[in-house]
Amino acid sequence: MFIAIVTVTFGFAFFLVLGITMKTERELIRERVDKYSMVGEVLSSPLHAEFAGSFSDRVIRPLLRKVSALARAVTPRGQVEGIDAKLETAGRPLKWGVAEFMGLKTITIVVFAVLGYYSWRYLRVDRPLLSIAAGLLVFVVGYFLPEYLLQHVIYQRQSRIRKALPDTIDLLTVSVEAGVGFDGAMARVAEKVKGPLTDELLRALEEIRLGKTRMQALRDMSVRVALPEMSTFVAALYQAEQLGVSIAKVLRVQGETMRTRRSQMARELAAKLPVKMVFPLVFFIFPSIFVVLLGPALMEIYRTLK
Repeated sequence: MFIAIVTVTFGFAFFLVLGITMKTERELIRERVDKYSMVGEVLSSPLHAEFAGSFSDRVIRPLLRKVSALARAVTPRGQVEGIDAKLETAGRPLKWGVAEFMGLKTITIVVFAVLGYYSWRYLRVDRPLLSIAAGLLVFVVGYFLPEYLLQHVIYQRQSRIRKALPDTIDLLTVSVEAGVGFDGAMARVAEKVKGPLTDELLRALEEIRLGKTRMQALRDMSVRVALPEMSTFVAALYQAEQLGVSIAKVLRVQGETMRTRRSQMARELAAKLPVKMVFPLVFFIFPSIFVVLLGPALMEIYRTLK
């Protein structure tokens, strides 16, 4: 019974992830056709519109939204806004919103809670309090697992933006010094460089075209990215625009500052490396060395004393 429950649980989780991330053959064919021909006008019937979406859009997303309805009803508004801000900082992975994330979180909590309960029941633990504690522990793990994965995505994206920021500022500096406007320089950089920072620049340009001021779009970009380096860069641009200082000079100074900060962070990580290596050495490498070096001697001593 326990093996069947575990198999069904992990099978459900596997197919859920597979349905979210994997593209079907129909989607791949449609992408290739759309790339080489104008089929948008031809394939515009209601039946085609109904089945044109991916499996994730037609099945997974509605399921997660329905599941998240109860969770959103008991979740404070501030926490919902915080989740939405984190999704923005993560770059909207899989184009998910708050409803999809909370639906996934609810499913994870239920799956982990059921798995923990049946695990301890299968082990025939005669202490009900211990079983309840184990179930609560697995429940907590299921509750925080989506948060941890989201935070990991945020960290990876911020690291990529931090690494690309000095080089991007250098490209902006070259373009502005060549006589291109700042908005045009952002567009040129977005054409040449790919990555999360480029996506943010393109979004800021799109917001400027839709009516936002340049500084407001850049401020919103710094809020989404949530990096001190980006906030400093946007603040310097704002001061240059208010005081009438040359943007090219500000960009050059900011580029040098970002490179210096990146070098300092690399040195800091290198200085932390010996401390982090202590734990693998003590718990994994040293025991193996001791077994190899002292094992034969201990066996010989044991045989002699015996």
